[in-house]
Amino acid sequence: MSRTDAQDMLRRAVQSALAGLATYLLMRHLNPAEAFLAILSAVLIIQPSVGGTMGAAWTRLQATLTGSLISLACVMLLPDILGTPAALALSLLVVGGIAGLRPDWTYGAVAAVAIALSPEAEAPETAGMRALAIGLGAAIGVIVSLLIWPDRAEARFDRHFRNALRATATRLDDALEAATRKGREAAPPDHVSAYHKALQQAQEALGAVKLVDCAQMQRRLDALRRLYNSVIILDRAAEASVSSFAENSRLRDEIITLRRETCGILKALAEGKESTKQRRRQIDDALRRLRAVLADDDPGSELHRNRNALAFGLYEVRETLSELVGSVLNFVYLARSMRFQILKRRSARRTLWRTGCGPQTIPGRFGRLSRSCGWPGRSALSPLRLWGMTLGS
Repeated sequence: MSRTDAQDMLRRAVQSALAGLATYLLMRHLNPAEAFLAILSAVLIIQPSVGGTMGAAWTRLQATLTGSLISLACVMLLPDILGTPAALALSLLVVGGIAGLRPDWTYGAVAAVAIALSPEAEAPETAGMRALAIGLGAAIGVIVSLLIWPDRAEARFDRHFRNALRATATRLDDALEAATRKGREAAPPDHVSAYHKALQQAQEALGAVKLVDCAQMQRRLDALRRLYNSVIILDRAAEASVSSFAENSRLRDEIITLRRETCGILKALAEGKESTKQRRRQIDDALRRLRAVLADDDPGSELHRNRNALAFGLYEVRETLSELVGSVLNFVYLARSMRFQILKRRSARRTLWRTGCGPQTIPGRFGRLSRSCGWPGRSALSPLRLWGMTLGS
């Protein structure tokens, strides 16, 4: 078990215990008869992240409302002669059908059963009390998730995405080392499993993100998936081309260079560092030299086909790696430079006022003068914009 998994397990245990205890203490004073449902509601919505808990609470409320309305309608509309069994069966029939389309609404069956089993005269009151208890429990669960050891879904996504980057670097290192060394496995099962686990966890965390635009996060995941698909090409090519590369020192040296620089970029991204342009230039130079060496091969030979397959995979890694770097840097640095621009623009508006042409200082303030017409001080933002665009490129 990793350290992150242990923290998640401990966090969920602590939050569940506190949510259940707080709900019990509240329901003991409000309505002890409904404490059971309220505690279940508070505990079962607890998720690894705050966003996930909020989403689970909203889904629980929707399911409860749906199940209550359906069961209440069945109890009120069915003839008395049919009795409780018919109301129960019809309620579960409808709720079960809806759960087939929306599995997350399965909890609505709890409210439906509770109302169907209550006397017809007490059904509306029962529906209201049960819905209130479930709502209170869900609210307490969300509050505990927000206040006690909170973990935002965005932060979880970032951690798992970094783990996926490291796992991809390991997979790429395996594939390129297998191409130049006999006896090396191109795709070790534990390394493959580590990548898929990290990617799945990142996707789950992204699904729990609330109140934040997650389109850029999804683009980062998509770019990483395309890079991994290129690594799979290298896996297959390395299995058939070990001897053709291991016996040629020039090819072997270029692949070693590509392995070092591409894995270095991925590890730098995983550590939150900007990958240097020098690494990308070295990758391009190595690919050009690799292409020059392959030009001397016989185009009709099997050796040439095997080498070309691996070369194609390396070119794909270069293209998809550039896309990944762009998506990560745009997400991190462009957003940061935009915040600087907004702060700078607000500062300029506080220190300068509008004139026909040329700046004037607001009385009682100090501001740097600008000779631009319209809103003064705007020309001073041009270098900042250029700097922001450089970081985001």
